[in-house]
Amino acid sequence: MKMTTTLMALAIVLLATGCASSMKQSTYQTGAVQHKMRVTLATVLDVREVDIEVKASGAGAAAGTAAGAVMAGNNSGTNRGIVSGIAGALVGGIAGTLADKAANAKKGQEIVYRIDGTNETQALVQEVDDDPIRVGDRVRLMEGSFSARLVKLGKTVMQ
Repeated sequence: MKMTTTLMALAIVLLATGCASSMKQSTYQTGAVQHKMRVTLATVLDVREVDIEVKASGAGAAAGTAAGAVMAGNNSGTNRGIVSGIAGALVGGIAGTLADKAANAKKGQEIVYRIDGTNETQALVQEVDDDPIRVGDRVRLMEGSFSARLVKLGKTVMQ
């Protein structure tokens, strides 16, 4: 019985923390499809690796709290069971939050580029793609209503 409860709790935590979405140059969210974007050509001047910290969704904390309470509270009906259930919920919630953040953390690039035909220099942060952008690359800046991305010229975006 305890083993089954433990496995169920672990499954809940794993499912809750595996829902990250991509911010790569070759990935579009459903809401961005068939929306007009402005395209500007540019040259990359500098690139720096950065970490993209995604806000925890809360699902990991909720799942961890529930799992911790279930696993630790198996002695229900006693004062000891109540205390261990509360302690398990706290520890599970913390572990779930950490797992949620770790599952959603992404490696990114801060890309500084100069717009063609101008002296205008801009920067954009995006997730590192399978083919990272490098200094000297020719890129196109794709600007939609709510987002922007840099894509290497000649790279097929939609596959």
